[in-house]
Amino acid sequence: MKSLTALIRAAGIILRKEFDPQDFLSWKASSFITLTNLLGPLHYYTENFSLLTAEINELSLLTGKGILIAARELCPVRWS
Repeated sequence: MKSLTALIRAAGIILRKEFDPQDFLSWKASSFITLTNLLGPLHYYTENFSLLTAEINELSLLTGKGILIAARELCPVRWS
């Protein structure tokens, strides 16, 4: 499980370089596992992460990054 801060940084890196669908899918899988472990599978952020990152594009990456930031704000010391 990666930290939320590391996943947020990774999203920024993916956005700054040429968008690679495989990088996005790897990031998405790691992010989903981390959210599930931290918040549970039925949490609002976890459920919406899956829905809002369904398409493989920059907008999905930005949206997913925003959800990770929101999750980190729930308890910044413990989950960062």
